Amino acid sequence: MAHKSTAQKTARRDDDRHGEALYSFSYDMDDVNYLNAARLVGPSRIQQIVTVSSAVFLLVIIASVYNREQPLYPATIAGFVLFFACGAVGRNWPSLRERYVARSNLAQGSAPGRRISVTAEAMIVEGHDGTACTYPLAELKGVAEDSDGALAKFGQRRYVYIPCKALSETRFRSLVKMLRERSG
Repeated sequence: MAHKSTAQKTARRDDDRHGEALYSFSYDMDDVNYLNAARLVGPSRIQQIVTVSSAVFLLVIIASVYNREQPLYPATIAGFVLFFACGAVGRNWPSLRERYVARSNLAQGSAPGRRISVTAEAMIVEGHDGTACTYPLAELKGVAEDSDGALAKFGQRRYVYIPCKALSETRFRSLVKMLRERSG
């Protein structure tokens, strides 16, 4: 019973500060949540596309070397460069994605705790150190989701991560549905 009254007091405090909170939850942005959020930033199909492109460039190399009457040395050299570049990106895609996320607002400094309040107009992210960022839902670009959580994308390396475990399954699905509708 004490837990419920604490949650009600917190919800009233959020309503006073930010307007009526439709959803409100807290979580720690630990390594697991950070890696789950990083997986949602860049889709894995990019890695597949780069791998297929690498195979196509390998075929270009073979075709240009096979043509003995008119050797295509520039195509061969360009094919080699692109083959190795695509191969490097494909092999290092997870680490490239993590480096990108490290330069976004998801990278947390000293205070890993976060409190998210979602109103009809915005998502407010508050750190336990007192910092707060407001992301208007009018600027929401999209929502990516997997079994671990969802990521609201606001563009320009601005994201809000919503772990599944921070909300009940029903409230999580309802929040993701609302965000998808708002993103268009």
